[in-house]
Amino acid sequence: MMDSLVEYRNCPCCGQDDYEVVFESNIRADDMRETVETVYMIPGDRHGRHVRCRNCWLIYVNPIERTGRINKAYSRRKSTDASVMRKMRLTATRSQLDLIQKEHHRSGHLLLDIGCGEGFFLSNASSAGYNARGIEPSQDAAEYARQEFGLDVEAKPFEELRLPENRFDVVTLWQVLEHVPHPLKILSEVHRILKPGGLLALSTPDIGGAPARVLGRRWWNIRKVHINQFTTDTMTTLLGNAGFRDISSVSYRESISLLALFIPVLKYLKLYEPLRSLVGPGSLMGRGLNSILLAYPSRLDNCTVVSFK
Repeated sequence: MMDSLVEYRNCPCCGQDDYEVVFESNIRADDMRETVETVYMIPGDRHGRHVRCRNCWLIYVNPIERTGRINKAYSRRKSTDASVMRKMRLTATRSQLDLIQKEHHRSGHLLLDIGCGEGFFLSNASSAGYNARGIEPSQDAAEYARQEFGLDVEAKPFEELRLPENRFDVVTLWQVLEHVPHPLKILSEVHRILKPGGLLALSTPDIGGAPARVLGRRWWNIRKVHINQFTTDTMTTLLGNAGFRDISSVSYRESISLLALFIPVLKYLKLYEPLRSLVGPGSLMGRGLNSILLAYPSRLDNCTVVSFK
């Protein structure tokens, strides 16, 4: 039964089929039926078998759920955490926008955010004068972006669109490539739709960062929905394979609220449901915890890269 739900793949960076197992999967048959429900990262979450390519050293999950099942799960994802994430994501994405404006000195302002979620980055980009458009597979998240911010968001997987060549000045992929079965295909298409000299900015969790090295498979970004694990080196290789140039590692100021830190701990300890009325997002304590933001450099736990066509 499990075999009918999964597919094997060659390395999504270099295409080779030569790997060593880093650690085995702990996913059970029942876990394959679960939907993408939360953005909270719980230590010790379910995860697939992680392997390391012997050619380019990318760590990736093999096998993965079938691509159609992955896309369907993301299309059904609900934005139940938007009230918790809103303030901290609007704060962090302002720093992401500052990074874009610092790196991109061309006059064009047509921007595409792939996997835009609830539209927090797009909202800031639009307010800054960009002609901003988003693509988001989650129907619920796309509707949130339209209703809350009045944004132009199309609720489809990026792979299903055929956008015009040399169209966009800036394309962003914030926390996207760790989720997709074929990241090289995505980046090659991004290269096609960017104008010559156009900027690509992206970030993913960094399995080479200090938290990942210390925590190993208990790192909070080892989870069922993350099927590619990048470092700056493997991301640089992937971007080069897609045709990008002038690739550089950068950092922006991330933000997280005390509530967003607190809830995963309670969920891990199986205490969140009993205490939800006291510390949930709608409670007095929850709102107080959610108003307190902690800032840290994205490079602490993320691979953030800019490159040009």
